[in-house]
Amino acid sequence: MIFSILFILLQLILLALMVSPLLISWVDLWWLDNLFNLQLQWSLLAALLLVPGLKYSRRISLVLLPVYGLIAAVNFGHLYLSSPPPVAGTFGFSIAQLNLRYHNPHTADIFTRLAQTDYDILVLQEISDASVDMLDRVSASYPYSIGSGSISGYSSRHVLLSKWPLSNRKVHDLGYMEGQVIDVLVNPSGSGEEIRVLSLHPGAPRNRELWELRNSTLEFVAREVARTPTQSQIVVGDLNVSPWSTVFQNLLKMSGLQNSGVGHGYLPSWSLLPHNVTTRLLGSAYIDHCLVSAGFTIGDKQWQIVEGSDHLLISTQLEVH
Repeated sequence: MIFSILFILLQLILLALMVSPLLISWVDLWWLDNLFNLQLQWSLLAALLLVPGLKYSRRISLVLLPVYGLIAAVNFGHLYLSSPPPVAGTFGFSIAQLNLRYHNPHTADIFTRLAQTDYDILVLQEISDASVDMLDRVSASYPYSIGSGSISGYSSRHVLLSKWPLSNRKVHDLGYMEGQVIDVLVNPSGSGEEIRVLSLHPGAPRNRELWELRNSTLEFVAREVARTPTQSQIVVGDLNVSPWSTVFQNLLKMSGLQNSGVGHGYLPSWSLLPHNVTTRLLGSAYIDHCLVSAGFTIGDKQWQIVEGSDHLLISTQLEVH
């Protein structure tokens, strides 16, 4: 009897956590919004609980089985739906992003390897003060750069590097440590096009104050994108929010941007347990994003594990049309 009551109670909680992001357009509880980000974990827990449930509460479990299947299909299906094939555009390019992790002991080796990559734009975050000078290892391949703490060079925390010239360089300071938004126009050589890139890394929403600061930062970026006539715009970085958060959905609505990850599946972009592939997936959250305007067609999207980082390096291939 006690097991049945606990089983039903847990199932109701899981159902609420899995269904609410589909039904609620805004939530004002920071901890609840954070729980919405963990849809993979809630789906796995629901499936796991159905195993003993089939023995002790068989009727309820058989009813819940297709219900959970349907909810999971809706929650994750849009990430796996095939994207239309890339349309040949004016030109194509790649943008890569990596939250390095402060005090990563492998930083020097990572920068050396990045210098050998052929990404056109590279966004690096969580660069420690001690690692700033190491960015010289990348500068030969990426001669144009802007840091979150400096208009004209490298800085700790956050830097954007490019193989193409940068213009209209700005750093919007929103008044808190992680509230710097890099804002540049990238000028691809010989293309005659200008691409606006905004890169950011708002703080993790560990309490209500930080949650509100993150939200206000994302809202600021959404307004910036919406009010600017530039056709080709990109917002990229560790946004500390998942596709299931109401905050993320409002970001897309306000800005008119699209998630370049749609059609490429669930990306375990950050993990609390980055020890191997299995634990990385189980402890993961999808919080690193590349959002693009309608002026782009999204091509390939790849990720790789980087030693010493709790984030994946994610690259996105785009076509401008």
